[in-house]
This record gives sequence, structure tokens and C-alpha cells, in this order.
Amino acid sequence: MLRGILVIAGVTIAIAAFAPDLVSRYFEQKPQAASPRAMNISAPKQESYGGNVHIQADRNGHYQTDVQINGRPLNALVDTGASLVVLRYEDARSLGLIYGSDRFDMTVQTANGIGHVRRVKLSTVRLGSIQFDDVDALVAEEGMLATNLLGMSFLSRLSRYEVRDKTLVLDR
Repeated sequence: MLRGILVIAGVTIAIAAFAPDLVSRYFEQKPQAASPRAMNISAPKQESYGGNVHIQADRNGHYQTDVQINGRPLNALVDTGASLVVLRYEDARSLGLIYGSDRFDMTVQTANGIGHVRRVKLSTVRLGSIQFDDVDALVAEEGMLATNLLGMSFLSRLSRYEVRDKTLVLDR
């Protein structure tokens, strides 16, 4: 558990250090292949009201939620410290965002050492009733990340987000 948290913290710090360079570059997108694999996802309660989403904190105080990436359901940790959306290798592969021959050409420093990531652009990211198109993201190399991170490349497009009584409120 502690190792997973350290990995997430390290990746977040590394992404923050490299974000200015990433944002200025154009992100290449590959065609997406459909995958028949079904995913079973459970998360704390999430409610949508028009362009407004409320996410209850889990028992550890984290805001984990169901999202749709390119129309497919995934679970993600809302992370204001992550500059970009960051996907687990396994989830990105099932979405057809990466292939076995792809190179992870960016090096990041994490709490557990050096890691590698690949830049991608997501067609759509949907959280409840809030959806944004063309979202910049990274894919972590296999085994590097325990959970997907919903970072600032999504959150910064919101008009507002705040925490009220252990509930994260997101407004489009």
C-alpha cells in the first residue's frame, strides 16, 4: 500500500517537473482498437447534475471515481497534483492507445526510481455529465502505476472545483 502511494506521489512530482515541456508539444494520437474485455469497476458514490459532479471521499480521504476514456469505463484517482491525466499501461493497452512495439520515450523520476512514460492524446474524457475532448495524457510503462490519475489536463478545463464536507465538487 505504501509503495503504491509512493509510486503515485513520485509520478505526480515527475509529471509536474516535465509538464511545461509536454504542454508545448503536439501529442500524437494512434487509431483506437476496440477491445472486447469487460471491466468491473467499483468506486465511491458519484452524482452528476448537468455540468456538476459530486464525488464522495473514500475511507482514506481519496477521490476515486469512474470515468470514461474514449467511451470506455475506467477507475481513476482525482489528483490535482498531477499535471496531466496519467493512464496505467494495462488500461491504455486495452483502449488501443499503445501497442507492444511502442517506445516509452520520456523518463520520469518517481519515489521508486526512474520510470518511463509515453505521450498520448485522449479523444474524450467523461466524468459523469462533464466531458472534454482532446485531453493530453501520459501512459506509464507496464507495472509502474497502480491506478489511473485524473490530473490537471482535465481538471484545469473546469470552471471550478472544491472540497465541501468530504465531497469533491466539480463544475463545468
